[in-house]
Order: sequence, then structure tokens, then C-alpha cells
Amino acid sequence: MASLPRPRPYRLGKLQGSALLSVLVTVSAVLTACSSSSSSQSAASSPTAANSSASSSSSATAAATAYPVTISDCGTPVTFTQAPTRAVSNDINTTEDMIALGLESHMVGEFAASGSLPAGKPFPAQFAAGFKQIHEVSPDYFTLEQLVALKPDFLFAGWNYGLQVGTNLTPANLATYGIKTLALTESCAHVESSKQSVSIDDTYTDLTDLGEIFNVRQKATQVIDSMKAQIAAVQAKVASLPKVTVFDYDSGTAAPFTGPGLAMPNAEIALGGGTNIFASLKQSWTSVSWEQVVKADPGCIIINDYSTPSAAAKEKFLETSPITKNLTAVKNRCFLPLSYDEVTPSPRNAEAIVAIVHWLHPSAFGLPADGS
Repeated sequence: MASLPRPRPYRLGKLQGSALLSVLVTVSAVLTACSSSSSSQSAASSPTAANSSASSSSSATAAATAYPVTISDCGTPVTFTQAPTRAVSNDINTTEDMIALGLESHMVGEFAASGSLPAGKPFPAQFAAGFKQIHEVSPDYFTLEQLVALKPDFLFAGWNYGLQVGTNLTPANLATYGIKTLALTESCAHVESSKQSVSIDDTYTDLTDLGEIFNVRQKATQVIDSMKAQIAAVQAKVASLPKVTVFDYDSGTAAPFTGPGLAMPNAEIALGGGTNIFASLKQSWTSVSWEQVVKADPGCIIINDYSTPSAAAKEKFLETSPITKNLTAVKNRCFLPLSYDEVTPSPRNAEAIVAIVHWLHPSAFGLPADGS
């Protein structure tokens, strides 16, 4: 994760939308009239065929009226005239967004999903079947050559989640290959100085945008509503309880890498009844100093668990390093391992928040002190 690390979609104006509908209705009426004069006898003798024809016509019209749609990709408008058919995702979290919306059949590949798993662990059960349907090109992030070779029409990634400022891996350059890009909303902090906060709404925006792009709006709404319900059910019990200070430890021994004020763990910790010790640091994923961590003396520590070193190895480092072994969190062994796709924007953010709430405030749920 050392390389880790938009407003609502633009829509057609009322007049443009009305004009498009008018044209579609007119064309539909003409086609229907022509069709009825030549096949009325057949339709009369075959009600099933007539119903099937009407259903197909209705589906085609619905698909046509869904486009064009324009979304904001970190402030840049991107217009889609149809759903992408050769989509690619980079990283496990973006791929899980796609799977959650049932978009496997639209995809030609993904990068880095398996490389982001906790060492020796499988894909999350709820997404396992979806991952089996998607070709993993590489367990690492994509290169331009690898991506272009797939002949994709769409890339879902993020700034520092595959996209890199000052390289050929930017939406502007990828557009020259016919690839339209959607960047994770959370990651816009890398390219938009005006982005001064990150919240769970960023994940909802990603899902909403995918719903718009692929015309699966209802499914996107269902996923978002489910996430909101999970969070609301636990948050109500801890909203009035004292906040626990939390440090998000990603990696690094000489200097710790963490998710501060403009990274998803900050939003998750806040919703989980805690306070991120680096909440006031208005940056995305970044390195800090151990001296800063010691001064803040967190009550608990989230350990981002992916690849190697393992969460257990990170815990051992914290317990044996002369710099960190006397931290309150370390002495009390208040550790919570969370997987990469739980601490980065994904449908699993709700699960992460529930886990954090149970961990920080177990007594509110009648749980043992470790929240299990």
C-alpha cells in the first residue's frame, strides 16, 4: 500500500432529456406502425411472440434513454454513450465494487487483486465467485503496455492506485488509447487541492457513478442502502460514548505509513467511535514519524493486513521496538487487523466500520473486551 494511496454525476438537462425522449418515442411509434402492418396476423395468432417483442422493445428503449451520461472524474467530465464492454479494474477494492454491481460480464481483466490479499488468505467469500469469472492479468499494478494489450474501453482505478501523476498512467494519456477512466473519489485528494475531506460518501459516490456508467442504478442503490443500514445499526449505540484514539498502521519501520485525514481509515475510525490521531493531517496516504505517534499515544491501533509482512509480523514489531513497545495500545494489545479492501474504498467499508465499533466499544454490544 506504499503506493496507495466527485460530486454527483452530471445529467442531461431537462430540455435535452425531453428532446431525446421525444425522438425515441417518435421513432418507436414509426417502427411500431410499420411492423404492425406487416405482422399483425402473426401477432394475433401468437400472443407469446407479441409479448416478447414488446418486452424487447421496452428494454431497448430503457437502455437507450439511459445514455448519454456524464460523470465527474475528479472534476473532469467524462461522457458515456453506452455501457463499457471491455472494462478493467486495478486493485482488489475497485474489483469488488464491480462485482458487487454484477458487472463481471463487462470485464476483460483485473490487476493486483490477489496481490492485495492478506498473506495466505482467499478472496472474501461474498466476492469469491465473482473473482473466478474475471481474468487476473497480474497480481501487481498495471503497466501501460499490459493495459493497452487488453484493448479496454474503461478503467476503474485511482490516483496512486495505479494512476500516477507525471507519468503516462493518467486519464488524459489513456484517453488517447480509447480508454475512459473513473478514479476512486477518495483518491482525488492527490489531484484536487479543493478536496479537504474524505467520508464514506466517497465510496457511495464511486458505486453511484458505476451505476450510472453501466446502467445498473437500482443495484448500486441496493448496495449503498445495505451499507448504510449496517453502519446505522451499530453507530446509534456508540454515538454518545467517549471516543478512543486510534492509529492506523499500514507499514514501515523507519517511518510509519498511515491513513491520515484524507484517507478512508479516517472516515471509518470516526464512524466507528474513535478519533484518528492523524485526523488533522490533511493528506492522503503518507508517511509520518514515530515521534508523532509516541506523542499522541493512541489507545488502539488498526493494522492494515495485506501481502507481507503479515499483520502478526507488524504486531511483533510494535511489541518489540523500543520506540513503540510502551505505547498504551501496544501494552494493552489493542490491535485490530483489517484487510486492504476494508481500509480502502470498497463495499467492505461497512464491514470494517462494524468491526471497529465492536472493537472500540465492545461493552455496548455485550461483547468480550476484545470485541470478538
